[in-house]
Amino acid sequence: MQLPVFLCVVCVHYKQKGLSKMKTSTNGTKPKQDLQQFEIVGSLPEACDKKKKPRESKNPLINCSMVLDAGSKRIKCLLNNYPNTIDSIYKEVKGELPSGMAGCFRYKSKNYVVGRGCDAVLGELVEAQKDNKIKKLDVWLLGALTSDPDFLDELLEDKKNRYKSKPIRLGVDIKLLSLSSNRQGDITKILQGIEGFIYRGREFAVEFKNLDLEFIYSEGYGAALTARKSLSTEAGSFAVLDLGGGTLTLTTYKIGRNLPKVLNRSVASGGGMQDLARQIFISLNKTDIGGETKSLNSIFEALKACRVDENGEYLVPYRVGNKTENITESVLDGISNWIVDNPSIADILTKSSQVMVSGGFVFATGGGFASKIIGDRLQSLITNAVSHGQFEILENPDVINILGMKCLNQ
Repeated sequence: MQLPVFLCVVCVHYKQKGLSKMKTSTNGTKPKQDLQQFEIVGSLPEACDKKKKPRESKNPLINCSMVLDAGSKRIKCLLNNYPNTIDSIYKEVKGELPSGMAGCFRYKSKNYVVGRGCDAVLGELVEAQKDNKIKKLDVWLLGALTSDPDFLDELLEDKKNRYKSKPIRLGVDIKLLSLSSNRQGDITKILQGIEGFIYRGREFAVEFKNLDLEFIYSEGYGAALTARKSLSTEAGSFAVLDLGGGTLTLTTYKIGRNLPKVLNRSVASGGGMQDLARQIFISLNKTDIGGETKSLNSIFEALKACRVDENGEYLVPYRVGNKTENITESVLDGISNWIVDNPSIADILTKSSQVMVSGGFVFATGGGFASKIIGDRLQSLITNAVSHGQFEILENPDVINILGMKCLNQ
């Protein structure tokens, strides 16, 4: 029986030793050379020896857009065009985070609860109004992100993020509404320091895509974009009156071919809704309504719930014990004291009237104008004995500053 013959071909690469020139014999033929003159360099060329590096496994980059207005009283966020509002407060929790609660996350080895969930946990309360708007910007941003009803939860269930041991990657296009545009360097440094966080036990990595571009806008810029759409091309300028949590501002905009530009701004620091609510609180405590106010939150809730009854009278329902009181008189008295005690507020209201006397346009925005009684009262003061110009409280004034930012893409 004949066995099969296997041929083995071995490729050997030789390098000639120390021969600078090939010698020939007198008859022109090549002389025989000893194999010792060659050395084996390798069985294959060097390029063939390199091994391919293993492919790094990571989850795909999820792009999203965020408009953030981290105010003194509330954080307003527009995440992929979905609006959300939370309180500008947080607590650092020493123990475990509560499960199933909005605004809970782990960041830089610390556990945080942002928003109203703070009432349910122990810890020191930190408020944005106490010089923490910029200083704690990273916490406010992550609080807004983790307070969205379902954005992160849907990413946790998305099969694209199949590498469970790897972070879910977010590429964020950020637009920040702030009066601190002169602190862009500090703000950029804070945002670049947000490398990741943990939500519901899963790690997320954050990458901001546009920090080298203009990403900080005036706090009322969304309202300005909305107002610009309602004006004719003949209008040269207009003003936005913004009553927010910490400040009252009047900003004048120049109408350009496309986007409005800021001409000037007047700011009443400490003239926002926080101070107005305190004035109402003082006025309220002068009256006997059968109980004491333990916090300003009840006043804010009453102002939000304000309505006009069938007789055309204001009803500002304030709950005391087991009964509800109408605190309209205390609100009106608080508004008067708020203006008298802060000359900057009176000055801004006068400037708003002057814009109208000159035939201009004033658009009101901010959480303060979302209360019927406050909006009506301030409009009455500004437009008193003024027969020219136009005053308009924008629709959804409490969130129009972020909703209006959609107009940038239009």
